[in-house]
Amino acid sequence: MRLTVVGSGTSQPQPETPASGLLIETDSTAVLVDCGQGIIRELMSYRDPRELDAIVIGHMHADHYIDLVSLRYLLPWEGVASGHIPVLLPPGGKARVSSLAIGINERPTFFDDAFSLIEYDPSHRIHVGDLTLGFVEGQHYVPAWGCIVTGPDGARIAISGDTGPSDGFVAAARGSDLVVAEATLADSRFDDPRRGHLTAEEAIEMADKAGVPRVVLVHFRAELQERIDRACVARPGAIAGRPGLQVEVVADARRSAAPKPVDGGPVHRIGETLDASGGGQREGIAMNGADGTGAGATGQAAGVALN
Repeated sequence: MRLTVVGSGTSQPQPETPASGLLIETDSTAVLVDCGQGIIRELMSYRDPRELDAIVIGHMHADHYIDLVSLRYLLPWEGVASGHIPVLLPPGGKARVSSLAIGINERPTFFDDAFSLIEYDPSHRIHVGDLTLGFVEGQHYVPAWGCIVTGPDGARIAISGDTGPSDGFVAAARGSDLVVAEATLADSRFDDPRRGHLTAEEAIEMADKAGVPRVVLVHFRAELQERIDRACVARPGAIAGRPGLQVEVVADARRSAAPKPVDGGPVHRIGETLDASGGGQREGIAMNGADGTGAGATGQAAGVALN
């Protein structure tokens, strides 16, 4: 399983990076987690966005979903032959996306004509190809969720999404091979009384509490780069996220293997051993309840199996 940082920025436009966007790939599956401004154009450097198996949105702030507009304009207006791309939205997300469609286009079905808009139930897991996604509630200014992505070999990436300090995320991240955590703040005093973001030090502390050896820091402004770099130098295994950073994540193996470069950006190998659809449908997505009932999403799309 490979993580590529497509964007590590915030809602503030900056030349160094797009906003929030993480690409997670295996040999057969590609999922984009968050789709903030500038992400689709940057993603085109790594793979064709039209070939994504799914897009997952953690919460409905613009810097995490607004570039769905760009992707929509990249798709054909008539006869979408390759099938609708599943867009997995948090509870209440479909209404927000529908309002956006009305605001920017004369077609109320602007997004529905190309995407399968699905509201996930955060208490249930989602299988997209050979990836499994679970959700963990964050502490943010609006309802927000991070996610735990498990690869076919059992490798796990814990993504915080936007959150303040969260014991829930720490618990969910235990046993993961990599944490990807936001590091928005220079000082926690600048946050609201009910916290909604992290400093770099707090992000690293959450990874430490979870016992995860590697952590990638994202969601920070360019003026914080030196602070982020200092925090990473002080904690072995911490990496400052930037567009093009790639991390290979392998489960249940020695984490001391040396990083090796791959095309598209630097790579850090984690846990590596020393041995070293058509007809408007997309297959390979299933949504499972913890009890196996299949309840787990609203707005079921063609090609999405609830089982």
